[in-house]
Amino acid sequence: MAAKNHVRALVHSTGQTMTWAIGYYKAYRFEISQNATDDMILDDVVDLASGNASVTFTNVLEEILSAASANYSEFLIVAHGSPKGLIMPLGPGLGSADKDNLPAMTEMAGIVTEKDRLNAITNPQQQVAEWIKLLQRVSGTRIAGGATWGHIYSQQLNAIASAADAEKWLETMAPTVNHQSMLTNPSSVKLLDLRNKVAAKKLNRVEVRACNLGGDSDGMSALREFLGATRVLAPMVKTFYGHVSPTLFVKDVDYNRWLARNAPWLLNGRSVPADTRTYVGDDLFMSMKATRTTPLAVLKIMQPGFQTCAGAAGAAGNYAMIKRLVETNIDVKQTSGYRSGLFFVGGLDPVAGRTPTNPPPASANGKAYLLASEPEYRAMIISNP
Repeated sequence: MAAKNHVRALVHSTGQTMTWAIGYYKAYRFEISQNATDDMILDDVVDLASGNASVTFTNVLEEILSAASANYSEFLIVAHGSPKGLIMPLGPGLGSADKDNLPAMTEMAGIVTEKDRLNAITNPQQQVAEWIKLLQRVSGTRIAGGATWGHIYSQQLNAIASAADAEKWLETMAPTVNHQSMLTNPSSVKLLDLRNKVAAKKLNRVEVRACNLGGDSDGMSALREFLGATRVLAPMVKTFYGHVSPTLFVKDVDYNRWLARNAPWLLNGRSVPADTRTYVGDDLFMSMKATRTTPLAVLKIMQPGFQTCAGAAGAAGNYAMIKRLVETNIDVKQTSGYRSGLFFVGGLDPVAGRTPTNPPPASANGKAYLLASEPEYRAMIISNP
């Protein structure tokens, strides 16, 4: 069994933002959880889109099963999402991996498990009797999401002479997807088989970094029950990722000019504009007469998805102040070995997409962005159960 908190990260790297997410997790190799005792160490970061024209949740299940076979029981999934679930098809031609579709598939996976149990019965008479009970139980019933089973009547039940006859009836009666039985459609058959194999692994924890998924307990429960996991955790706000190319200033006058233009509130003590955050590393009094310290490196993040960064260098190519900024605010576990050049940034965004009727969570304390260094980050992560 892999050590506690050692996880494999699975990243759905479609679109620019998720390409940056791959860079972020490969650089820092950790992810903050709801509780410090659950902070994740990323042993491996898998790019789900590598070589795939289209990523589906079936691909995710294949990766989970592969890692579970290597004794992993905790996972991080990074993907596009909504409160309903993941914005990702369950498989080719199937609906999204969300609360509208996952419960039905979980229910059908249970039918597959029961089918396998019945086929393992060695006494032919008992086997047919058990098959008939299953067919009677499902006949005309409705599954999660509203799809219905077909009917089977007494005359048809009486004509069943073998397990093979019964199984054909089960496939014929089953709810359909794309006008084909869920129990014969290749995409759903593969999905259900993988689901049961993953559920049998009894995963301890699946953390998801997908926008707003933690905001809907039904969406969280649907995902947890499908995976058969003990816990699923996800943020109730949006996620964000980016990459930043810092500007270095050798002359203090040029750096101060950049500060005055990009973050004057750090010089004059005035309020930070709405939907904007600035992060700093070290600071000092720039002169004997100075009444305020000046940050020696600044990262500015503002809506919608814009980042800029600069630092005092003292000499060309000296990234020491940028390194300090990264370690203080982003690489809080100091795992990246960052020394120079561009760096990745990622975190949670409590403000984006919010309205007066759906305001940012109070536990965000009014902050527009949250990085790994901030205690409010943990408060945005919801656990189910």
